[in-house]
Amino acid sequence: MTIVRTWTGREAKLLRTAMRASVRDFAAHLGVGTRTVSKWEARGADIRPTPEMQAVLDTALARATDDVRTRFSGLLDEVPSDPMRRRTLVKWGLAATATAGLGAGKLGSAEVATIRRATARLCGLDHRHGGETLWRAGVNWSQQAHLMLERGTYGGRIGDQLLAATGNLQIRTGWLACDAGQHDVAQASFTDALAVARQAADAEIETRALAGLGFHSNLFGRPREGLRYSKAAAAAAARLPRTPRATAASLLSAAVGGARSGDAAEAGKAIAGARRALDADRGDVAADWAAFLSPLEIDAVEATCAVETGHHARAELLFERAIAGYGGAFARNVALYRVRLAQARLRAGAVDGAVEAVDAVLDELDGELESWRVSTELGRVRREIARHRGAPGVERFLDRVRGISAQPT
Repeated sequence: MTIVRTWTGREAKLLRTAMRASVRDFAAHLGVGTRTVSKWEARGADIRPTPEMQAVLDTALARATDDVRTRFSGLLDEVPSDPMRRRTLVKWGLAATATAGLGAGKLGSAEVATIRRATARLCGLDHRHGGETLWRAGVNWSQQAHLMLERGTYGGRIGDQLLAATGNLQIRTGWLACDAGQHDVAQASFTDALAVARQAADAEIETRALAGLGFHSNLFGRPREGLRYSKAAAAAAARLPRTPRATAASLLSAAVGGARSGDAAEAGKAIAGARRALDADRGDVAADWAAFLSPLEIDAVEATCAVETGHHARAELLFERAIAGYGGAFARNVALYRVRLAQARLRAGAVDGAVEAVDAVLDELDGELESWRVSTELGRVRREIARHRGAPGVERFLDRVRGISAQPT
């Protein structure tokens, strides 16, 4: 059930001002007339928004400065925890409002913070819900960040911060687009981030952009190209004083590229290097982008490589360990690794175990998960399972898939 909060006209005006939006633009975003907004602000009356209006207001609030956000303390924390609220936010809020209210004018730390908050929010939603809907919001935010760089007025320190924030946002957009199967958008986003990194002489963003390009190449069937990008990422990481997570990210991409190129030794070497990199981490709080990078993720990537190289028992053990350790904040990764666990079990001849694994994935896809990667890999596994008609659970599983596919969207 969607939680709708009563707003006051004064709060609406505060938020519109923070967005730097005219009454007409604000009204258009909310789907109401300009006279309605004017009455709200003049009378200070209570407003009970529709769910769609609520999502727009919530998203504008997420982008506001800290002093504005303190007026609404606690409101933002409700959004990701309510499934219906999250769906409304994604489909009506982020994509609709991302291009409003920023750009020309004098820019400062508040605008940098806005981009950082948007990136962090997209990152959290991506890990939990997948990128199939969110990628458009990432594109809109990236376009807005570029407008700020080109049209805004700012000093050198703020300019450096804007470049870094834009590069981080573009990398997140690339990952969202990968998860949505948007090949061109993913490649363009990572490439743009790489260009920003070089303008800013930021080796960490360069490392992550190159690792993203490597992942993208692996995902779309170019593992040798992925391996070259991953090696370039590792070289960029070597220029940094201490970057265990960025180094691990580049090595994990290299591991998958090696396995899919048929080079098991290369994959094993990269996995071992990634484990050493994380072991060297002094326990600092991970940045939002790196929250998923843990020994569990290394287990899952090693398991992915083991499937590629035919070590199915090893893959099953590692996938089970990773899945058991992950929490709900990484639901997309868990679903993806359940599908790959099913693949490992199928190749080991355990059809009933494969069905058990993908049944849990169907629960996620029937709920709040929207990921092209998960759906695509599940489709391949479904076709493999269908070859085992007569095995326990197969017909029931196939009937369930047909039932979900027949549901209206």
